[in-house]
Amino acid sequence: MSRTLSCLEGRLKLSGEECFPLPTAADCGYNQRMNRIQLRYAPSFDEYTVCSRLQRLLIFGPISDDDLERRCTRLTERFRVYAACSPHGMWAPGLILTHDMRSFAEQYLPVAEIARALERLIVRSLRVEPVLEGSAVRTAATWPDLLGQMQPVTRHSNPGRFLRELLVDSEERRRFLWRVFLPPRYGCDFDRYPEQGLFLRHWLSQAQIPSNGVVRCLDAACGTGEGTYELARLVHESLAGRSDWLIDGVTLEPLELFSGAHGYFPHDPARQAAFRCRVTSLLEAFPAKHLFFERGDLAVGCSDAGPGYGVIVCNGLLGGPFLHEKRQLSVVVANLAARLELGGILLADDRFHGGWKKRICRDDLRGLLAGCGLRLLPAEEGIAGVKVQA
Repeated sequence: MSRTLSCLEGRLKLSGEECFPLPTAADCGYNQRMNRIQLRYAPSFDEYTVCSRLQRLLIFGPISDDDLERRCTRLTERFRVYAACSPHGMWAPGLILTHDMRSFAEQYLPVAEIARALERLIVRSLRVEPVLEGSAVRTAATWPDLLGQMQPVTRHSNPGRFLRELLVDSEERRRFLWRVFLPPRYGCDFDRYPEQGLFLRHWLSQAQIPSNGVVRCLDAACGTGEGTYELARLVHESLAGRSDWLIDGVTLEPLELFSGAHGYFPHDPARQAAFRCRVTSLLEAFPAKHLFFERGDLAVGCSDAGPGYGVIVCNGLLGGPFLHEKRQLSVVVANLAARLELGGILLADDRFHGGWKKRICRDDLRGLLAGCGLRLLPAEEGIAGVKVQA
């Protein structure tokens, strides 16, 4: 078996592609225009609007890329030898992986090489820069593990064949992209923080709000927007004609942003139908023109000297798997506080398991809020504070 693998490696080295180093930004197809594209959407489920905006986000049609074609050939050859030598048979959905299966697959089909090819494909498929950190493509331990995480969009255990199909078929490529960046995870549902909602509703009922003003609200790290729509409903009902309002949902991931604004989940039709049904009923209660979804990075300070937000909600982020390093956490909390107007309220909550809370506990987060000029409030769920000093 080892002799067969050595022969394979010899042939691959003769082709001059022995290592496939991690591609640079230029190799992946990044360009400076990607970073300059601003994404801001008003909610719409209109088919023409969704298709028009999708064309400004994705590359449609077959993708021609000589580098990826070479990678397809190389991976197909690797898979041929793997299939001929594997004592475990081929991968299939539902297969329970063992240590031996993973080790054998990694020897013949190194997941790092497959991931580099898929990352290049992802970049070539988008008109905006993706956020690859934390994606399944980056975190999967082996190729069989990645196959399992990509279900049901993967139909081939041969990575070369799978990659070539994605190059040719833009519909399959679209489902793959959404499966990579919007995997099944906890937290993607409505009414996730009911106690926080009651707390904010009470606070708004007591707040001194000018009748001719506008209450600006921010759903920071809004994800696919379930909480953003719920926040809009809550604010609309709480103000009850006392004041106008405007809500921005902000996230860094462009496909999350698109899905939130358009209820678009091509990899999960059932979720799309349920999402649109729920949001349509919400939008009947208030005009969609009061609600926007925008791409933004909470780790970057806001240079806009415009009006601040009267309400900021940041759920499912602070102290969890995506943001737990204390220095970065301090920066994000400071940036959120800077966006808050004097007298405005900042609320944050999560559903992280106990392991994360051992690293960053509630008192740690409360201390960060207090250090940014916020007066802490006795919230039963999560943390809350009102800005009392700039």
